[in-house]
Amino acid sequence: MKRLVYLFSAFAAVALIAGCEPKIVAVPIQIQLMSENAPLAVEGISVSLEDAAATNVFTQLTDASGIATFTVNPGSYIASAVYKAVENGKRVAYNGSNTNILVVEQPEAPFPIDLAKVESQQLVIKELYSTGCPKNEGTGSYSNDAYVIVYNNSEFEADATDLVFGFLAPYNGHATNKFYGADNTLIYANEDWIPAAGAIWSFTSSVKIPAYSQIVVAIFGAIDHTATVTASVNLSNPAYYWMSNSGITAYTNAKYAASDAIPNSHYLTAFPFNKGNAWVLSNSAPAFFIGNMSKSENERICNDTANFDLTNGTTDTGWSVKFPKASVVGAIEVYSAANIEKSNARFPADINTGYAAITNNKGYTLYRNVDKEATEALPENEGKIVYGYAGGTEDVNGSTDPSGIDAEASIANGAHIIYAQTNDSGKDFHQRKTASLKK
Repeated sequence: MKRLVYLFSAFAAVALIAGCEPKIVAVPIQIQLMSENAPLAVEGISVSLEDAAATNVFTQLTDASGIATFTVNPGSYIASAVYKAVENGKRVAYNGSNTNILVVEQPEAPFPIDLAKVESQQLVIKELYSTGCPKNEGTGSYSNDAYVIVYNNSEFEADATDLVFGFLAPYNGHATNKFYGADNTLIYANEDWIPAAGAIWSFTSSVKIPAYSQIVVAIFGAIDHTATVTASVNLSNPAYYWMSNSGITAYTNAKYAASDAIPNSHYLTAFPFNKGNAWVLSNSAPAFFIGNMSKSENERICNDTANFDLTNGTTDTGWSVKFPKASVVGAIEVYSAANIEKSNARFPADINTGYAAITNNKGYTLYRNVDKEATEALPENEGKIVYGYAGGTEDVNGSTDPSGIDAEASIANGAHIIYAQTNDSGKDFHQRKTASLKK
């Protein structure tokens, strides 16, 4: 929300008549952290204040009342804060922002930031690679090599058997979004569902993920894509899983294939509710999610027409399934870097805020940021954490991991990584130059 605020015009006119330059006087303001309609009275929380032009960012720490004090010039600002803690043995993050801070004169009351409490989930989306890479000849792109990595972000074994995968309508963040009402808010923002598109995928066998470990799920072809496209990835690995088209007669697109290395027990299955010849995921700007739901319940909601929403289209190619919010485990909102101004959020704020931007067709990937404090606090990590991370794309107007920790190098060095969870895709993910599977 970029706004230009014209201030002190009368003062400026008087000053010019008097033959002197207008003087802008900085004023003190306060930012009050709030949670569940009450002050979050915690000292030492870092609060950021960014001007509307995104040219200056100021930071201050809260006092014992949860108030941060700034002295700024009149104008329009955005304030944000994240507070991480351990409550009842579980990691939590308080995250929020206020995008409507207008400073004209010294305000009488503090500006509030409402922080939503986010409890850590055991299973998280560690990486989403879906926007393609350059072909060998240097012209065109290749995007049949998409994958997602699910990570056990805890010290306990995770049962992922009932994990499901899906994405929201519309397919692209910059597409026309019919789910926005006349008040410019999502029609399901205060409902108990989100509009899943295409199909929802389930595992067909028991899946366990050890502590601080991961599984790789091939979204399209579970083959060695590097055999034909050097910049791509090798998804032919017996430890990997595959969103299989086996048993789905409508899915006949030839790009769906798996190498003999992938065991049948690692095939996922889907219950399509849109008519088409393939499982299709946006290769530029998906709103991707993982959820917790039994295979039988997944089948039920995808075949029950009473559970369909027709907002995105009344024909069988526009149907969406009302996926229950309570079953969502993790989400990532992706915008194409070339179309940010045209893009709109598909996840409601109670699931995700913010977005992760990605430049398409470069072989870049969206990789989850490290929770620096939590990772450094693990006693077994002493001497094993690798710093000086340079894998982000900050040098090409992208982003990087603010922790400075090289997660993949640290894992190779025997460290256990705990990844950030704020339910804000812009704070949880960065654009990585190279898919992590390529090291």
